[in-house]
Amino acid sequence: MARSPSSDDDYDLAGCFRIRPASLRGDSDEQVNTRPMHKRTRLNPRPQPSIFLMDEEEVEEVEQEEEEVEQEESGQSEEEEEEVGGESEEEVGRESEEERDDNDHIKDEEQDGSHSHVVITLTDPEVFDCPICFEPLTIPVYQCDQNGHIACSSCCTKINNKCPSCSGSVRFNRCRAIEKALESITISCQNIHYGCKASVAFHKKGEHQKACVYSPCSCPHLSCNFVSSAEQLYQHFSSSHVNSATQFRYYDRIAVSLNASDKFLVLQEKNNGTLFILKNHRVEDLGSAMTITCVQPGFMEGFFFELYAKTEKNYLILQSFTMNTPSLHLIDDSPPRTGFLLIPCGFISPGGLLKMELCIWPKGILPM
Repeated sequence: MARSPSSDDDYDLAGCFRIRPASLRGDSDEQVNTRPMHKRTRLNPRPQPSIFLMDEEEVEEVEQEEEEVEQEESGQSEEEEEEVGGESEEEVGRESEEERDDNDHIKDEEQDGSHSHVVITLTDPEVFDCPICFEPLTIPVYQCDQNGHIACSSCCTKINNKCPSCSGSVRFNRCRAIEKALESITISCQNIHYGCKASVAFHKKGEHQKACVYSPCSCPHLSCNFVSSAEQLYQHFSSSHVNSATQFRYYDRIAVSLNASDKFLVLQEKNNGTLFILKNHRVEDLGSAMTITCVQPGFMEGFFFELYAKTEKNYLILQSFTMNTPSLHLIDDSPPRTGFLLIPCGFISPGGLLKMELCIWPKGILPM
């Protein structure tokens, strides 16, 4: 029996209290979960402890009951490990961590309401293209009042706000459903095979593609079919076709010679490997139309260049800027229409040999 403390008796009041789990109380309906910890779910709430008075004998009984429960749990854990084929302690621990991580992940998603991304296969990629200009739709997207035919904002002004499909009015009626879909869809860049790892919103796809530094460029060596980003192309050319180009450095003059039969000459900067194509087109009774093209995506910044030619009595200096091309389409027999420098026939030897000097440098800094 527990005795009541009095003022005359020095009694330890703190020893009368003990927190005892409700699952161990004799009058509780809760049952002790004796399954191993790594087999239990962690999503179920644990029973809350109850606080009540106990004397010293009851304290000893509780301690004895707890020891018995621990022994039962350890015994059942060993039996279950034998039943599953003797899992090692590392496997059990790994399984416990995985279950705990999964449960924690589920808890986090339940708390903040977030969900994982949904993967959707688009069987018709053109469904989000403007039916008028066939370019990817950009926000805002408009639709006609009668039948809901859609059009991008730039095309609405071109068609005078009149639907080309049903002649309905296309003015201020926006297609919110398509806009929501465009905002929620992200796609990988089409240059993923050339090294681009960017994921962009669908309605910004065209904007990214026009400015992607991984846009493919083709090797200027005629017998090579290598295609990759400009940076990879420079490395490829340096390792595979280093003897096929005239090496130079920015701001330095180099001597070049072209015969009448030479259509072009490949130039490569020594430090960063940038490739240039010096194109030569002979114009009868006039001279040679010269252009220099940099092998890189069209949006990238070009370069300045100067051509120096001389005879016994004359000296000619011509200056212009390079064009950009990712492929060899500009290397053909057709004469250039713009951006060329004409070297008159008087600077070409009777045998058709053209000798000159060339200097190339980035924009913004003039050569010394």
